[in-house]
Amino acid sequence: MADLNRLQEIHNEMHGKKHRRKELAQTFKDELAQHARYQELLEEMETLKIEKSSIENLVRETAPKDAAELEDLKVEIKADEELLSDLAMTLIMQNEIVELVDEQLNRYVAHMLVKFKKDGMVDTDKQKKSTEA
Repeated sequence: MADLNRLQEIHNEMHGKKHRRKELAQTFKDELAQHARYQELLEEMETLKIEKSSIENLVRETAPKDAAELEDLKVEIKADEELLSDLAMTLIMQNEIVELVDEQLNRYVAHMLVKFKKDGMVDTDKQKKSTEA
């Protein structure tokens, strides 16, 4: 139970830091909104971004077959990555060592990451009982 309490403490500290980071970021954003040259640069960047996109589309139109293949490969690679991840997780759950080697003899090992995602509101009565125990 001590580990769970420590986990909660760390989460609370991190939440406070994120709140402070958000406040500071908003302060900088407000200051930048008042800066004339910065606003000019943003407008120039938007114009250049549109021009860049236009050129990219023009090039794609000259080779539609290659552009379609590129998009297909992106989708296939993403699906393969998900499959690779699922298979690796299955092996890990079976206490197998998960290790891959590519053509240049580079070794790859599984790297797991745990993230916390907001899942709704906590029943306060239930929360009180669990902290009292």
